[in-house]
Amino acid sequence: MVALEKAINYIYYLYNTVMTDSITPYPDFALILSWPDATIRGDEKWMMFFKKIGIVKNLNFKVGHTGVVIISSKTGDLFYYDFGRYISPRGYGRTRSKESDPLLSISIKATFKNGEISNLEAIVAHFENMKPAMQGSGELFFSIVKGLNFDHAKAFADKWVQKGSYPYGAVAKGNNNCSRFITRLLFASSRQFCWSHPINFPETIKASPISNIVNSAENKMIYRYSPEYGLQNFRMSRVQSLLFLIKKLSENVYSKQAALLPEDISIGSMLSKHKPLHIPESSQYLGGVGEGAWFDLSLLRNNQLLIQRFTIIGTFEYAIIGEIEERITCLQDLKITYDSHLQMTHVLYKQRKIKINHLHHISTQELQSLLAEVMTA
Repeated sequence: MVALEKAINYIYYLYNTVMTDSITPYPDFALILSWPDATIRGDEKWMMFFKKIGIVKNLNFKVGHTGVVIISSKTGDLFYYDFGRYISPRGYGRTRSKESDPLLSISIKATFKNGEISNLEAIVAHFENMKPAMQGSGELFFSIVKGLNFDHAKAFADKWVQKGSYPYGAVAKGNNNCSRFITRLLFASSRQFCWSHPINFPETIKASPISNIVNSAENKMIYRYSPEYGLQNFRMSRVQSLLFLIKKLSENVYSKQAALLPEDISIGSMLSKHKPLHIPESSQYLGGVGEGAWFDLSLLRNNQLLIQRFTIIGTFEYAIIGEIEERITCLQDLKITYDSHLQMTHVLYKQRKIKINHLHHISTQELQSLLAEVMTA
């Protein structure tokens, strides 16, 4: 394992020396984020087979979750993207951004000094408040990637947001998951990530949240952050990365440790367990293995709809005015379906799938006024 790691690193060194020394690097940055304690519900047949024969005791695997924050060196703007099974059909996932899921909007900006991010700790401390929206859990691990083209990265990620639901899989050819999305973005937006780069030869066979961090980090120097201990910088080799992941996954093998993981009878959040009391009674649930959400539809004038979305625990996310081409007389005929987020909404109407065209995003103040109109209509 150590010899293989040295060989891969040497090939990468030769490529950089011979092929890229004369190329001016791109000026932007990316933070590759990972929460190793996040559990991912295994829903693929090979995982269920291991559970059936008793090797695996719980299908909630502690492989972690990963996302990426791209940073513009010109403006200091930060944009978060990830891929996961969020409000998507079983067997599928989708790419999220602030344009589709507004709770992912990052308000802090990066500052720079001598070509480095100078307010790094303030940035990752800000992410701590966003952890529920980012689907993080426990300590944050991350790496800093330099030489990124912000515009290329954003265009690539935005295109994936537009794709909507896409086949999910950690191993299957052509499928996507949170880790594979990150590697694809890096290949699309940085000259240093090429076929010979170590990130293309993960020690975990397929890319994992922790392998992406180690293999994207300069000199394998990665970071860890928690409110308790602050920001720490340390080296993690490929071998250490593999052992780190094996230790996390071992909890699924031993009955006592597996019992401490979330129950795996439910298929993640595909079905709602209860409706929060403070959201509208008429709200409809739309699930996903990783995350579901509540949608409430109100009929307005001119065949327009007020669409509100709430998180699984009832936190308000957004309100949109939409327009549907067919004449609707009864809201009970509409059933929310995939894909539905800030950029688009789909409903089932008389057994047909119809897209609701979004007209504009409304403020909280406008929402209260509209709700008052609906109540008095």
